[in-house]
Amino acid sequence: MADRKAVETGAPAPGDGEDVAGLLGPERPLASRLARLRGELDNPLFRNAYALMLNGGLTGVLGLGFWIAAGHFYGPADFGRNAAVIQAVMCIGGMTTLNYVLMRFIPQAGRSSGRLILATYLFGSVLAVVLGIGFVLSLAWWDSPNYNQLTDLSHAIPFVVFIAAWNVFTQQDAALTGLRHAGWVPVKNTAYGLVKFVFLAGLAWTFAPSDGILLATMIPVIFLVLPMDWFVFRRLLPEHEELTKDRHHTPTPREIGRYLQGDFIGTVASHSAINFIPLLVAAKVSETANGYFAMAWIFGLMLDLLALNMAMSLTVEGSHAADDLARTTRDALRRTLMLLVPVSLLVALAGPYLLSLPFLFGAHFNDEAGLVLVLLALSTLPKALIELYVGVLRVRSRTRLVALIQVLRFVGVVIGVGVFVHDDHLAAVGWSVLLVQSAVALVVLPKLRRAARTGAPPEPPVPPAQGSSPDPVTPPAPADARQATPEGGK
Repeated sequence: MADRKAVETGAPAPGDGEDVAGLLGPERPLASRLARLRGELDNPLFRNAYALMLNGGLTGVLGLGFWIAAGHFYGPADFGRNAAVIQAVMCIGGMTTLNYVLMRFIPQAGRSSGRLILATYLFGSVLAVVLGIGFVLSLAWWDSPNYNQLTDLSHAIPFVVFIAAWNVFTQQDAALTGLRHAGWVPVKNTAYGLVKFVFLAGLAWTFAPSDGILLATMIPVIFLVLPMDWFVFRRLLPEHEELTKDRHHTPTPREIGRYLQGDFIGTVASHSAINFIPLLVAAKVSETANGYFAMAWIFGLMLDLLALNMAMSLTVEGSHAADDLARTTRDALRRTLMLLVPVSLLVALAGPYLLSLPFLFGAHFNDEAGLVLVLLALSTLPKALIELYVGVLRVRSRTRLVALIQVLRFVGVVIGVGVFVHDDHLAAVGWSVLLVQSAVALVVLPKLRRAARTGAPPEPPVPPAQGSSPDPVTPPAPADARQATPEGGK
C-alpha cells in the first residue's frame, strides 16, 4: 500500500527509492513543462499575444518568400516602384483604422459589438478613400518617379479601391483580437500570404505586367475581406455576445470621441511611423535605391510585430481586468524581453549576410541596405518598451499622452529622414529610428517599471451627478493621470 501511494504521489518507496526516482524523474520535468505551457495558453494575455506573434512569424516568412520571388521575377526599378505604391496603400489605409477603439471597447460592448465593428469599418474606409484621392491629387507636389503612374486614372482608381479594402482588412485583425479570437488572425493572414504567391506567379508567368507585385499584393485582399467578415458576424460575434451578455453598454459617440481625441492622433502617428517613412524615402530616392531600402525595411518590420502584438494583447486583457494591470504588465514585459532580445541580436548579426546571398535578395540588397537592417534590428528593443508603456496608457485611458509619445517618435524620425536621406545615404533612416526610439524609451522606462509594480491605483468613488449614471466603460484614471487628462479619456 505504501509502495502504491509512493508511486501515485511521486515519492520514492522504502527500499526502492532509486528505481522509482529513475522511473519518474525524467517524466516529471516533461510533465511540468507541458503543464506550464498549458498554463500560459490558458492565460488570455499570452494566448492572444502568442497567436498574434505566430501571425507575425508566419506572415513574415510568407512575406519574405513573396518578396524573394518578386525580386527574381522583376528588375530593381519595377521592384522599387511597386514597393513604393504598396507602402502608400498601407500608409493611407492603415492610418485611418480604428483598431484600438475595437480592442478597447469590444470587450465591454456586449450586444453592441457588431454595431461598433460596422461603424469603425465605415468611418475608417470612407476617410481612407478621401485621403487616397487627396494623395493622387497631390502627386505633382511629390514629383517622384515611384508614383508617376498614379496620375493615370487606370492606375489611380484601383489605387483608391485598394486603400479602402486594406483599411477593412486591417481592422478585421483588431476585431478578432477584441473578440478574444486572435487565433484566427494567423489563419486569415496565412491564407492571404499563400494566395499572394499564386497571383504573383500567375501574373509573372502570363503577361507579366510592370505592376504585378502591387496587383498580387492587393487583389487577394479584396477576395478575402467578405468571407472573413461573414465568419466574424455569423460565428464569432454571437459567441461573444453570449459570453458577455451581462455587459450591454453601448459606447456613446461622446465616449468614443473622447477616446479618439488622443488615441486617433497617436494611432495615425504610429501607423505613419511604419508606413509613411518608406513613402517619404521613396519620394526622395530613385526607384532602384528604393528597391534596396524596401527589403531592409520590410524585414525590420517583422521584428516590430513581436512588440506591437504583445502590446495589443496587453490592451485587450488590461481592459478585461483593469485591477490586475500590474501583473499583466509584468508578464507582457517579461515575455517580450525573453523573445525579442535574442531575435533582434540574431537579425542584427546575421540578417545582412543572409539577405545579400544571390539566391535571396542579392540583386536587391547592398551594404547600405544591410546597415539599415542592423540599425532597425537594434532599435526594436527600445521600441518594444515604448509600445508596452503605450498599451498601459490605453488601458488607463490616457490617450493624450499616447498621442504625445507617438507624435514625438514620428516627427523625430521624419526630420532625420527628410534632412539626411538620399540615394547614397539610406542608412540615415536606420540611424534616425534608432536614436529617436532610444531617447523616448529612456524617458518612458521608469514609468513602465512603476506600472509593472503598482498597476493603476483606483480612484476614490465620486457620487454621480443627479440624473446621471457612472460610466461603465472607462476605467478610473490613476492619480498621476488626472492632471494630464482631466476628461479621463483614454
